[in-house]
Amino acid sequence: MKIQEESLKEYLSEFDSKASISFTEALRDVKVTIPQAARIMDTVTLQCRYDLEGEQLYTVKWYKGAKEFFRFIPKELPNTQVFPLPGIDVDLSKSNSNEVVLRHVQPDVTGRYKCEVSSDAPNFYTLMVSSYLYVIGE
Repeated sequence: MKIQEESLKEYLSEFDSKASISFTEALRDVKVTIPQAARIMDTVTLQCRYDLEGEQLYTVKWYKGAKEFFRFIPKELPNTQVFPLPGIDVDLSKSNSNEVVLRHVQPDVTGRYKCEVSSDAPNFYTLMVSSYLYVIGE
């Protein structure tokens, strides 16, 4: 269905009087790089790259499915935190704001991994991207 230009202008003007919309260029190019497959006992690096467009980083969080297992907050000490999740063995010495290293992966590590990036106050812009990892037998 095509919307006529005048109808669209009328709709937007009515909408604009009821709400304020702001668009941002913050948090551009958020990308996750995860191997499609890994062998049992491999070390796997999950990468999350992003462009904050001048905003300050607030947090980077990693999830397996809906469960958070790693958090990076640059303003806190220590700035990394791991939440226990069966089968997930995070190498903290190699994990940071852009990557999480998983050691000794097992088949139960197979699943969807999500990286959530949030900018700091006052905006707290947040984006989440995901990819799937399969752990296969030797």
